[in-house]
Amino acid sequence: MKSWRPLTENELKSFLAIVFNMGLIRKSSIEEYWNSSLPSQASHWFKKVMSRNRFQNILKFLYVSDYSRNVPRQHPAYDPASRFRPLLSFMNKQFCRFIVPKKEVCVDETLMATKGHNVMRQYIPSKAAKFGIKFWMLCESATGYILQMSVYRGRHFDPVPAGQLQGTLRKNRPMPNTIRNANPTPDNPVYMRKGKMLCAAFRDMDGKKPVRMLSTAFSAQHLPSGRPRIVNGYNKNMGAVDTTDAIMKAYGGHRKNRKPWKKVVLHLFHRIVHNAYILYQKNTSDTPVKSRLRFIQEIVESLSGIRSEQPRRRRRHKRARSVSTLPDRKEKDCCVCSNRSHGGRKRSRTVCNFCKKGLHKDCVSLHEDCREL
Repeated sequence: MKSWRPLTENELKSFLAIVFNMGLIRKSSIEEYWNSSLPSQASHWFKKVMSRNRFQNILKFLYVSDYSRNVPRQHPAYDPASRFRPLLSFMNKQFCRFIVPKKEVCVDETLMATKGHNVMRQYIPSKAAKFGIKFWMLCESATGYILQMSVYRGRHFDPVPAGQLQGTLRKNRPMPNTIRNANPTPDNPVYMRKGKMLCAAFRDMDGKKPVRMLSTAFSAQHLPSGRPRIVNGYNKNMGAVDTTDAIMKAYGGHRKNRKPWKKVVLHLFHRIVHNAYILYQKNTSDTPVKSRLRFIQEIVESLSGIRSEQPRRRRRHKRARSVSTLPDRKEKDCCVCSNRSHGGRKRSRTVCNFCKKGLHKDCVSLHEDCREL
């Protein structure tokens, strides 16, 4: 592209600042962040940090893998996650460097919403988004800190981890008939054990369906309230992934993208910020501790503090920037924002006073062809 120039470190920081700030300031489309036609809707910060065209160019050519090494879909070694796997692997390696997790951790599924055509797309009717790319996520139960993320590759590719585990069990899974056909009451759960594996059927209250659970971490003991310890331990430690998803929904800034893998990349950037805030909470001496919103705002300020290295333009006389209106309501294609593609043609009733090309008033600052003084 003629408008492309090499990306600098400062520009990349400014780009990330805009991505994170879009999660705080929600608008219907990327273009709206740079729209200043209505003063009540203007967001001048985005213009100061980077131009709209530059941001869209960086987003268009953003890659986190070596494109030349990607194999075609028909190849036996084809990996549908190859476009973002280097970033995901780097994140997983770094996440474990900065924390020693507590004993209680949880593994659960999370869905990055997308309706784009992709072989990784899953349909989960219980999720709000229903369609998306499914990840397995390992989190610290107490804080929601993400320890590992893995793309779901089907039931035959997900190994059973070792360690002390507990979780719910579907009725159609292999299990003893005593547990499958059990009709427990709230005061009388049914237990069976084989080695370290404890299987239980529990009913929370009359009228509810029984819940079947497996555990290698608990025995058939009850709390003073009569509730089984296996149920209490599950409810206490299993909600970290759902809590993380709720936070991402509030600050994640999900936006439509024609390429699902690129949406995953931006999603992973927001996951990094999520972990950064938890590390800040664990290690800060600030009183009071900053809120998550304030923490992200300060990240945005820090990244955008070094302004993008825009090339300095030659100073021109004010007359070179002036435009005039065409007579008789005539129109010309704007030489800056118009193109001949379908739906891309934009007409202007004003022209440049020197080159006589069609030019919107809002596009004067981007007009590079007219160099007269």
